[in-house]
Amino acid sequence: MLLTGFDAPREQVLYLDRPIRDAELLQAVARVNRPMPGKEIGYVVDYYGVFEHLKGALAEYRQVDIDDTMRGMADEIGGLGPAADAVRRFLAEHGVADDALTDFTAVRSAALAFEDENARSGFDEVLHEFLTALERVLPHEHGLEYVADARRWGLLQKRIRTLYRDAPGASFALRGYGRKVRAMIADHLEGPEIDQVIAPVSLASPLFDEKVRAMEPREAAAEMKHALRFHLEERVKREDPEKYTRLSQRLEEILRELPDRFEEQIEAYGPLFAEVRQETETAPRLAGLSPLEQRMHRLLEQQLEGQPGVARPVDDIRPLVKAVCDTAASVMAKESYQGQSQDLDILAHRMQTELLKGGLRPATTDWGPLKYVAERLAAFAATIPEDFLARSRGE
Repeated sequence: MLLTGFDAPREQVLYLDRPIRDAELLQAVARVNRPMPGKEIGYVVDYYGVFEHLKGALAEYRQVDIDDTMRGMADEIGGLGPAADAVRRFLAEHGVADDALTDFTAVRSAALAFEDENARSGFDEVLHEFLTALERVLPHEHGLEYVADARRWGLLQKRIRTLYRDAPGASFALRGYGRKVRAMIADHLEGPEIDQVIAPVSLASPLFDEKVRAMEPREAAAEMKHALRFHLEERVKREDPEKYTRLSQRLEEILRELPDRFEEQIEAYGPLFAEVRQETETAPRLAGLSPLEQRMHRLLEQQLEGQPGVARPVDDIRPLVKAVCDTAASVMAKESYQGQSQDLDILAHRMQTELLKGGLRPATTDWGPLKYVAERLAAFAATIPEDFLARSRGE
């Protein structure tokens, strides 16, 4: 009954242990052929040898469709070696000694070879092909032979992602891997020892200087450069475009004037780090605010300073900032919110209401300046919806 009248897309493995033929065989195979999000392949384990009759059961279909639909495990195993060799060749072409990647220091040094974004993209592609092939083969014994390679190359990929801070929030997640591959290498990539030497550290963290001092000059200069670039892109660019432009230009000048002179680069970064960190230190006016609230506070202060058309009767706007952030989180958490222009209009209107409740008033009969401030706050919130959604969940 289950073979001919049962439709469960989540079914992924079918075990055959009795003789079936013709249409029944075709329908049996189709049990694991239903598409479902997150399911990329179905498996048929033939204990009996019924696949000898498959050709007859599929006689009505074109051979090209049959070949594209079902493959023997031997074919998958045969493709695993070439996929691994492609990764090794790619690493060799970029001057990376694969056999040295078992050492954390060597992994950090190897990541420096991927300064070019195209090189990082190329490594992601060849590694994805290998891991996808491994996902299909595991837990076959021939697949287990490649687990050490997957762990070693996964560790390098994690260091590359975190050094160059390509992912949102400078993070690295295993979600890009298949379920079986993820389970095989998760412990290897997420242990405390790995995090200590591989994971990124914010330049605002007191641990940053300690971590950089433990690196050789070339690696330390790279860590400082990318930490500074990430901070400028993630924070300063949104809060103070003029300052972002000035600091970014100075960073590029250092790189242009001191190529491959890493110790001098480190020294030249000093004033830039000092200026950025001065802003990141919690000033008394920001005490008690979360990082998101601090960003909103700075933006609101910036808008009020350049907007004489808005009267500000109180100096401490922290309660107002908290209310504005709560309002944004509430609006953006609704299923009807899609980030479209009409949604932003609603968000800006709700924020304007909170500004009024917080004591802000038009300095004249013109409501335009206050509306403009609310629109600027709404536009900023729309650039980081994930932060406000996290706030709505209490995170």
